[in-house]
Amino acid sequence: MKKRLNKAIEFLLARGNLPILYWLKKDILEVPVDREYKNLKKYAARIRIINKQRPNGGWCHKKYEDHPKWEKTHYFIETLRNAFKLYDYGCNGRNREIKKIGEFFFSTQSKEGDFRGAYPNEYAPNYHALSLEILCRFGMEENKNVEKGFKWLIKNRQDDGGWAIPYLTISETELKKRYNQNYDTKLPPIKAKKSKPYSHAVTGLVLMALTSSQNWINRKYTKIAAELVLKRFHKKDKYKERESAVYWKELSYPFWSTNILSSLDSLSKLDFSAEHKRVKNALEWLLKIQFPQGFWKAGYKGAEIEDHLWVTLSVLRVFKRFGLIES
Repeated sequence: MKKRLNKAIEFLLARGNLPILYWLKKDILEVPVDREYKNLKKYAARIRIINKQRPNGGWCHKKYEDHPKWEKTHYFIETLRNAFKLYDYGCNGRNREIKKIGEFFFSTQSKEGDFRGAYPNEYAPNYHALSLEILCRFGMEENKNVEKGFKWLIKNRQDDGGWAIPYLTISETELKKRYNQNYDTKLPPIKAKKSKPYSHAVTGLVLMALTSSQNWINRKYTKIAAELVLKRFHKKDKYKERESAVYWKELSYPFWSTNILSSLDSLSKLDFSAEHKRVKNALEWLLKIQFPQGFWKAGYKGAEIEDHLWVTLSVLRVFKRFGLIES
């Protein structure tokens, strides 16, 4: 194992760009990163993103602005995507542009507490959780809006303790009838049928948010969510969106979906041991699929070398937190 992990480190040292090297040295090698951090402020990709930020704190391509029905959705998704990139490029909550990102997400928050916009006027616990996660990464977990967002999550669990997308808990006939008859009417969000089973695809994303907050990481809800995700490893989801068990093997970064790597990342922040049967099997599986050159491959279509680098770094973070890489 040690030899394989060292090869991955060597691969990143040889092929990594500035952000990769910054996080590799900071999180894995635990050596000074002052020079890398300073250089990240001038990193071209970071500057390009910041220069395109809108006055409202978000991002949206002009081509979407002629579609009012979907403009809010595109703003929400693109802003979330750029927020994660800026975090990886070394931005933090003290940066002006990051404070504006917080203001953007807080402007989308409903009176109930959810960040709304990913699905037009429907509850989206998956994207809501991703928003909470990145806000916590930027050090905003003490903000009253973030706390309200977590309380919304707890209030809107399924009866079994996990989460599901509400509109998927009703029948396709009900859903089609609702929108066919009221297409131009602004309807209230669909309430989840809480007796329906949890979706591990959604629960895994909520778990990432919970483990990103020091205020929530040790709550009973977090441990329950972790157990629910863990027991579904390599099994099909209960809902059609990302239903296939093959998605567990589709490694990715950022963690916008629930797979073995994203789940291990969350579990590694909790009190799970590397010797836990399911955790151990998952770690051994990761080692088996490592490429001879030392990297792990991003599993989605169109992935490029930079995607593989981020996935490899993410794998190393997991092994590091489980105590399998020495400082």
